[in-house]
Amino acid sequence: MKKRIFRKKSMLLAAALALFAFAGCAGKTEPAPSSAPDPSANADVSEEAPAAPQPLDAASENTVVIGWSSDLKTLDPGHVYEVFGNMITYATYDMLFRFEKDATDAPKPSLVTEDWSLDESRTVYTFPLREDAVFSASGNKLTSADVLFSIERVRNLKSNTYSYVEGIADVAAPDERTIVITLTEPDASFLTKLASNAFCVLDSEVVKANGGTSAADAASADTARDYLDQHSAGSGPYALVSWTPNVELVLQKNPNYWGESGNVDRYILKEIPDPNTQLQMIQKGEIDIAYALSADNIKQLENNPDVRILKGRTSVITFLMMNNDAAVGGPVANPDVQQAVRRAINYQELLDLCGEGALLPMDFVPLGFVGALEREAGYTNLDEAKRLMEKAGYADGFEVTLTTANFDTEGMQWTTIAQKIQSDLAKIGITVKVQTSEIGVVIDEYREGKSPFLVMHWSPDYLDINNQMAFLPGETIGLRAHWPADANAEMVELGAKIKVEADPQLRAEWSEQLQRLMAENSPYAFLLQHPKSYAARSVLSDLYYNDIAKVQLKDIIVS
Repeated sequence: MKKRIFRKKSMLLAAALALFAFAGCAGKTEPAPSSAPDPSANADVSEEAPAAPQPLDAASENTVVIGWSSDLKTLDPGHVYEVFGNMITYATYDMLFRFEKDATDAPKPSLVTEDWSLDESRTVYTFPLREDAVFSASGNKLTSADVLFSIERVRNLKSNTYSYVEGIADVAAPDERTIVITLTEPDASFLTKLASNAFCVLDSEVVKANGGTSAADAASADTARDYLDQHSAGSGPYALVSWTPNVELVLQKNPNYWGESGNVDRYILKEIPDPNTQLQMIQKGEIDIAYALSADNIKQLENNPDVRILKGRTSVITFLMMNNDAAVGGPVANPDVQQAVRRAINYQELLDLCGEGALLPMDFVPLGFVGALEREAGYTNLDEAKRLMEKAGYADGFEVTLTTANFDTEGMQWTTIAQKIQSDLAKIGITVKVQTSEIGVVIDEYREGKSPFLVMHWSPDYLDINNQMAFLPGETIGLRAHWPADANAEMVELGAKIKVEADPQLRAEWSEQLQRLMAENSPYAFLLQHPKSYAARSVLSDLYYNDIAKVQLKDIIVS
């Protein structure tokens, strides 16, 4: 592949128009109401204003087209909570810390300089900020005021991202280049949390001019989400050009980025839900990266000299949720039925369906996390499952609706998983009716606790066991399953100890105890830990898979 030239004139024209429009508004915010202050007034800008992003010459630019199947609902960092959110925020924003390339063992300072400190109480972090970061659209210099605004906005929005910041007692900006964060108690996962979209630093002047606020009433008063769904207000290596949900997302290189990045000038991410279509398109050279391929698709590309197969381990798990409220879940609310479901599933056949690299954690802790355990061989036991069904009073079985989405996790279709569950549970008398819907509908019902029995996936927001505590009684997913905090005090106590413990050995011991407790007593059946396999044109290099940022867009090189 040479420098990419658009294949159709109509595509070239549309892209050029989009980029001219983007360049035309770069360097200033969108017009604010006449009563609003000029966002650039008194802004801290460099002596020589950074160059605004310019429309690119289509004959000399490097454009990479990605086929994916995302679950994006918003691009506002204060609200992003979906699996692929960080893939875009890692490209368009900076955080205090970030995971670089394919490393996930420890985040590295990004906007923070190396001389940051933590006090003896392990609750007060002092972060000096680098001095060369500027925001891509306005040219405003990034300061501690922007960091303070961004964190306080997330704290007061109280959206899905609130779990990242709920342990913060105070945030202060003692000077323009320093931010101090005080926690309510020690948090062994805090630096990892800082490497997530919840801590993206926004251009406070621009966001305020477009309806944003960090005030206590932000949950009702902040209206910046619509703006941030179409404009990135960050200092990252790329800037958002446009986003049409469920269709296409376009990013353009930020010429003012302070760090190192690859040589891709523009990304076009196309929503292509069908893995077979992605396979055909990468074979024809119509896309450069096929992100959502099945195991069978990957096999068909193995001898293609124009395509590279890339692999990695994810922390994404797929699970069944059985609603504990009998008024919602019916028979699946019964603990003995829940255990019967777990014992009836043929996990090995699920692993075979998912393909090479698929794993089976014991339950809610992905393999690779502290103390993680694998499901033991031979756990599937139909005789035991039938005995449990009889004990629960359902010896003759029952009928239940299993909700799933027209969606895939790492190329594995949820409908395929649902059909496998349907087949397995039929062997113990449970007649499963599979009901499919769009991902947005399924997620909304799941978050509202209205789903009786469903297939769902979980991609950790930050790579630490503390993130997995959402599955415990009384926590985020526990509440969606109507599993209250008083359902199992021992689990809740163990989870609380793990969250604050700094000793990795103790954390591992308590992690194992907690997993063994949940394995036999929860409203879930954990099915798979997915492998990552995707394909890219051979002219692309420096592709790093990172389970938080997914494909690290900022590093890719086109040769």
